[in-house]
Amino acid sequence: IDTRSFQTVSSFDGMLAEQATEMAKQTLADYETNAKKAGLSKVTTVIEYGSPKQIIAKEIPEDNQVDLIMLGATGLNAVERLFIGSVSEFVIRNAACDVLVVRTDLENQLPKKKDN
Repeated sequence: IDTRSFQTVSSFDGMLAEQATEMAKQTLADYETNAKKAGLSKVTTVIEYGSPKQIIAKEIPEDNQVDLIMLGATGLNAVERLFIGSVSEFVIRNAACDVLVVRTDLENQLPKKKDN
């Protein structure tokens, strides 16, 4: 193994992880600001690493006395969910608290209402 290539990949992965963490921090700061502007007084943000399914459904609720999990679900059909796996579906089935799923399309937009 060429250790120079390994070190380059490792440092690249580390740089990507740092950028992702910074983006997550900024996004959560924006969400927190919006929540407080909407009148919520107690807002806690958390960044965790690992399996999103387990962390969202079990770890964060247990560690933070969560009584509602709110998350988004893209417009995947049943076949796509079967192959891709659905974090939302796992959380719905395994969380010990209530779960509110906000359905969005693949661009994270609310689906357009169909004319009847």
